[in-house]
Amino acid sequence: MRLEPLLKPELVLVLEGLSDKESVLHALANAALGSLNGVDQTALERELAERERRYPTSTPDGVAFPHAMLPGIQNTVVVAALLRPGVSFGVESHPAADIVFGTFGCSEKPFGHVRLLARLARIARGPGALDRLRAVGDGAALFKQLVDEDRLHG
Repeated sequence: MRLEPLLKPELVLVLEGLSDKESVLHALANAALGSLNGVDQTALERELAERERRYPTSTPDGVAFPHAMLPGIQNTVVVAALLRPGVSFGVESHPAADIVFGTFGCSEKPFGHVRLLARLARIARGPGALDRLRAVGDGAALFKQLVDEDRLHG
């Protein structure tokens, strides 16, 4: 699965001044809402928060992968964001996450969602990828860099 076909420039963001995980999840759900027909923002936020409560999605590299799968979501949506400053996702041994990939998909098609998460993880683990992503100045540059990183993985 390639990331590039799922990326939309308007869903690749630099978010500044968010103070906690809840505000990040709200921003991700709000951004995704315009690309999801018939889905309630409250339901998206609740699903993101419940997933994070059960098992936080942050990594020791300062990346988080919050995701929500709900019945009725017709298309997979990815919201990519740089957080300035980073925000704790609740794991004391992990640094604050400053790169976040919010993903939204259909709970009736979980394997596509798993493949997307695997692709995002491969991109994030690419040599130097996180440094290049963190170095961008705005959402447009982040979009371009994510496309470039995706293409490195064939």
